[in-house]
Amino acid sequence: MKKSLLLAALAIATASFAHAQTTPTTTAPVKVTGSDAKQTAVHQEMMTKGQPAPKGGHKPGKTPAQKADHKAAKMAKELGLNADQENKVEQILLAENTEMKTLHDQAAGSHGMSPAMKTARAKYDGQLKAVLTPEQFAKLQAKRAEHSDDKMKEHGGKMKMKS
Repeated sequence: MKKSLLLAALAIATASFAHAQTTPTTTAPVKVTGSDAKQTAVHQEMMTKGQPAPKGGHKPGKTPAQKADHKAAKMAKELGLNADQENKVEQILLAENTEMKTLHDQAAGSHGMSPAMKTARAKYDGQLKAVLTPEQFAKLQAKRAEHSDDKMKEHGGKMKMKS
């Protein structure tokens, strides 16, 4: 009697586990807005086209234009940019991201910023300085320093210092 009850319980458990593995799950769609919506759309587009996931399991890479748009919107919010400034900053960031991507691809395998990257960064910083007010540019520099400090802590102080 005990064996037959145990056998019945085991059969039920096995059947329910097998059913749970084959039953498709559905989730309610989540409404995404703003730059997250753009990122989600790009990710979904890549997945439907069957493009492989990027190396290292990271999120799909953004194009230089997407990065510029995202960063300009973030800067507008953090620095209080007006519409004209935001448009000019986005154009500067697009040019910078495009050039940096090219330089990064050329320096594949090396770590840190190459001298060419440092020169490009200085060039685009000069352009940003011309568009931003002195207070906005100072705030941008402070945010960058804070970000750099956070990265240093994240990597246990093992990063190269920028010169």
